Amino acid sequence: MGVLRRMGEKGGDSVRLKWVVFGFLLGGAWGTIMWAITGATGGAKVWIYIALTMAMIGAGVAALFGAVNARKKGERISPRIMPKDAAERKAALKAAKAEARAQAKAEADARKQSR
Repeated sequence: MGVLRRMGEKGGDSVRLKWVVFGFLLGGAWGTIMWAITGATGGAKVWIYIALTMAMIGAGVAALFGAVNARKKGERISPRIMPKDAAERKAALKAAKAEARAQAKAEADARKQSR
């Protein structure tokens, strides 16, 4: 599947999308069973309505559980609001702070050894 391959290349988790698709298919199958239990009333239009409704509910539940599990793992589930250049500036600032901390630690270690 092309979408899953692209998600994997960009560092995304394609397993979550697979679970949502599985939830959609399972919901569609359950909708078909429910339509058959009711005596297949209403023909194809009612079957499509029930199957798609159940499929959307199944996909939503799968997405909800996937997001909860991702949140427990500490993954980001919401999109980034910042523009790309702001994110790059923030990353550069963070790297500069880390470098300054490393330099200060090295200077402190040098002072300790000189005593």
